[in-house]
Amino acid sequence: MLWMSEKRRLLISTDTFPPRVDGVSKFLQEAVPRLTKDFEITILAPDFGPSGSPLESMESVRVVKFRTFRKSWGELRLARPSVSAVFREVRRADIIFVQSIATLGILVVIAARILGRRVAAYTHVIEWQLVVEHLGFNQRFVRTFMENFIRLVAILTYRQCSLILTPSREIADIFSNYGVNVRKEIIPLGIDTERFSPPNDKRAAKQELSINPDSIVIGYCGRLAKEKDLGTLNRAFNYLKKRYNNIILLIVGDGLPEIRSMFKDRDGVIFVGMRNDPVPFYRAMDIFVMPSLTETSSLATMEAMSCGVAVIATRVGNISDYLRNYETGLFFRKRNSFDLMRRIETLIKRPELRQRLGLRARQEISERFSIDASIARISEKLSGLASAGSNAGSKINGTSAKKN
Repeated sequence: MLWMSEKRRLLISTDTFPPRVDGVSKFLQEAVPRLTKDFEITILAPDFGPSGSPLESMESVRVVKFRTFRKSWGELRLARPSVSAVFREVRRADIIFVQSIATLGILVVIAARILGRRVAAYTHVIEWQLVVEHLGFNQRFVRTFMENFIRLVAILTYRQCSLILTPSREIADIFSNYGVNVRKEIIPLGIDTERFSPPNDKRAAKQELSINPDSIVIGYCGRLAKEKDLGTLNRAFNYLKKRYNNIILLIVGDGLPEIRSMFKDRDGVIFVGMRNDPVPFYRAMDIFVMPSLTETSSLATMEAMSCGVAVIATRVGNISDYLRNYETGLFFRKRNSFDLMRRIETLIKRPELRQRLGLRARQEISERFSIDASIARISEKLSGLASAGSNAGSKINGTSAKKN
């Protein structure tokens, strides 16, 4: 492998990696090839098995994988990183880019702190919200204790970073309110709008998937996880199925067996599992639903909008940065299947509203959320951090270092 010596050495740490498909994995698949223009890249990741990821075959990228713990918590499996290997990779890096704060991310930040390397972190998720919803704690005491514990660990880790990149002002403020007084830059994630584009013919897009072109397709794409609250979507669809005989629920994704069994082999439901290319499925959808209890950017929602699909979502994370009620989509109340049913029914009865929301959704994403612009800004911030000396102007613990 030939490394270009003039490039900075960028170490990317992630606690998720293909074959697992989520927002972080999607981000890496889009970002890493673009970042190779400016950096020599090494990725530290958990080993979830054969990934099929093109990142592992790129000449300009090294992927170092670590075993995972045998025990899983719901869909959550944690890496068992080698301390010596992590310190070795951190030592050879010029800049560290952390994607999540779990076992691997925490160890990388600790190693970077000890070895004097600067760390940038992207807040794809709010860890304490995600884990609590993901594991589905029912007892109030346990739920509160775990949320507080995970939040404390995350806050202490983020405080060791030199720079935090965040998709929205709201997310940045959440971290600031918890005392993470590190310099923050707001860089919304973007979508490859050339790839995620509307179909030329919606009926033909349905026929290509052997779906009746006269049907109304309600869709979801993403992980089948507890925090996605797919039970609410299932109940809303069951209500509507009694009223309409031309509706289909299209589920693209995989995850927990109990959620998978909710949709497999059901009348009126098409369950296709995880697909490497979700675009044909988005194009066949008339309505996309994101019922999640916690999100940050929600790339799946943005992908659906980029494909010109009318979207219904919960008001979580920074979805409201690009989804405006009755302008670029519709909102419904979390965990409220009746409210979701009414929103879906509105779009079933009003095809002109579906079309208008889809067109405006496409326009919103293509004009404001370009993947190339997003990664270019991230690369610029990483390069600036790598070039800065020990007296860089990054704000740590509420103070700014100044040059002598």
